[in-house]
Amino acid sequence: MAERTTKKVAILIEQHVEDSEFQIPYTALQRAGAEVTVLGSRVNETYAGKQAKVSIKADATTTEARASDFDAVVIPGGMAPDKMRTNMKTVRFVRDAVEQGKLVAAVCHGPQVLIEADVLRGRRATGFRAIRKDMQNAGADFQNEALVVDGQLLTSRRPSDVPVFTAAIIRRLGLELKDVSLPEEGVAYDDWWQLAEEWGGSTKDEIVDGLNTAIRGERYALSAFEHYAMKATAPDIKSLFNEIAASKQQHIALLEARLAAVGGKEDLQAGGAGAWATLKSWLQSSDDVALLRRALGDLQTGVVDAFNLTNKFTDPATAAVFDQIEIDLAANEQRVADLLHARTSGEESKPATPSTGAAVSGA
Repeated sequence: MAERTTKKVAILIEQHVEDSEFQIPYTALQRAGAEVTVLGSRVNETYAGKQAKVSIKADATTTEARASDFDAVVIPGGMAPDKMRTNMKTVRFVRDAVEQGKLVAAVCHGPQVLIEADVLRGRRATGFRAIRKDMQNAGADFQNEALVVDGQLLTSRRPSDVPVFTAAIIRRLGLELKDVSLPEEGVAYDDWWQLAEEWGGSTKDEIVDGLNTAIRGERYALSAFEHYAMKATAPDIKSLFNEIAASKQQHIALLEARLAAVGGKEDLQAGGAGAWATLKSWLQSSDDVALLRRALGDLQTGVVDAFNLTNKFTDPATAAVFDQIEIDLAANEQRVADLLHARTSGEESKPATPSTGAAVSGA
């Protein structure tokens, strides 16, 4: 049989798909000349994205579709794969595609469908960090990388990886984008966000706003920990607070550098005057244990905020900055918790040794 001149790609969809993980491949592949078919579980249903940016009806369903009619299958993430994996027609379609040697690309929670299809055993793959153990239990060799390629299987971790993920699909299908030169795989490239924006991902303004949000948070935290250090009476607590304040300065420098690289400006008008007034009032009567509790809460809030920002934007370089901040915050969270436990449990105080923290696994 002669090879098809037009590449045919199936993109799976279900309710609450991660918008960027659907929209970017959908747009880029069409622009590259592929014939893209959206496959859902029902043709009479409008599928809405998790972020309410995607609203689309399926062209067909996995019930009547056959893997042999396509060159590639794309499985986006979000909450959609958890629904896809309960549809045995969808699972069968994906299993058939893998067995037939089709290009199968899954991102974020997309590998949940691969788990259900039992096609990960012995394969190198990645996915959202929350399903790492599930993938390993299914026999996968989990890799914490933006793009993992094992033969015809392509996997990625989170929205920030989607431009790299999409470019890899386009390359392996032998397609080209007019007037667009795709960066080489594995080469550091700070402007993936521009391609992602063209294909329907995060806009420059959204990325700039996210970086400014993080800068404001770290500036507030820097002031807070400087004041905690001044108020603390125990040398080990004072020393730890000073170390954390220094790390905040490093975070601000990283964020400012990334903001400048994107071409944004720091929003100097937005501030946390109300929060700072509350903090100053609270600091007037705080002993070391109260300071540790306050510091622990600040760090835990920061860990959650950094995690959310890491998984929000389709910009690998910005996500890498948020990754580093989350790792640092999580390590310092544990150090503060250990000191707090020692003070409140009556244990003899021990030095708060630096922790390397757990590696962030992407999302």
